Amino acid sequence: MFTEPNQRPNMNTVSSKELSYLSDSLKNEELLAKLAIHGMADSHSPQLKQKLAQIAQDRLQNTDQLLRTLQQHTQMTH
Repeated sequence: MFTEPNQRPNMNTVSSKELSYLSDSLKNEELLAKLAIHGMADSHSPQLKQKLAQIAQDRLQNTDQLLRTLQQHTQMTH
């Protein structure tokens, strides 16, 4: 389907499908971080603890990045 140039959707708006995807992504990243932290607590291997700590940190950084992006987008549209 083609739209007229003056009828293009606003590229700054986020659809409900995109918001749902972002929400799911945030929940998944948080869950992965929690699982890695629990694995650290149960592990006896220093190498495994270090790797799980890195995984948890990476997941939390991804969550922060998603939230910052959403905040920036919200500021641009208001």
